[in-house]
Amino acid sequence: MATAIDLIRLHNRKEKIRESFMRKEPFRYTVIDNFLCEDVAESIFKEFPSVDPASWVDASGLHTKRKWTQPTIEGSFAANFYQEINSNSFREWLSNVVEIPDLLSDPDLQGAGLHQTLEGGYLDVHVDFNKHNRLQLDRRLNLIVYLCREHNTKGEGYLELWDMEKKQLLDSIPPAFNTCVIFETNEVSFHGHPKPWKNNYDETRKSLSVYYYTEGRNDISEVSEHSTIYVNTEGRIGALKTIKNAARDIMRLGPIRRRLADRKKKK
Repeated sequence: MATAIDLIRLHNRKEKIRESFMRKEPFRYTVIDNFLCEDVAESIFKEFPSVDPASWVDASGLHTKRKWTQPTIEGSFAANFYQEINSNSFREWLSNVVEIPDLLSDPDLQGAGLHQTLEGGYLDVHVDFNKHNRLQLDRRLNLIVYLCREHNTKGEGYLELWDMEKKQLLDSIPPAFNTCVIFETNEVSFHGHPKPWKNNYDETRKSLSVYYYTEGRNDISEVSEHSTIYVNTEGRIGALKTIKNAARDIMRLGPIRRRLADRKKKK
């Protein structure tokens, strides 16, 4: 199977990527165009499976809508990508670029893998969970490769990066085909795509997500383990979205609760 990542080309771009990453505040990030080898990016895009509730996990919740996730599929181009992106050679390059030593991959792909958002779907701005559930490692870095052939230009579905202390939008990044975004994860790395995905070309918002960890960290003060923490960056619109999601969940859980109650009565 063809190589997904041209490490020689990345080594040649290393200093430029590092400079871009290191100068950002209050948390560091960078955007890399044409990240994967073009033929492999095309192959992953073509084989990217459609959402099927039998094989995809519905990640919709109070602060998400129409978002689905799935681990990689064995023998696929995407599976080969995950082998390379988690290899020792790539992690060594990445650690050198972001200046976080001894980055570790996640064999469980907890929360990572193939992500797909359907029309109208969104993910509110948040900071990520900070510990790996099983391994208890510290989450340090996110790497996302987008695979959207067509996208609108009004910000729908764009990745937003926020400075919540200043209530300021730092960047709005289109999920363009073969674009890679790398950013550190800490208590101020607020990000999401709160504007619902809208596409005039009947295309879903596709991405490959990878999370990296370290065994301990000393770059921030010690923080208790926490799950994802969401914030509202859209005022009344954001509050209304959350209320609608809560109502949807109540309606969805209602029949389930009734069935469980009926079973108890029969017993």
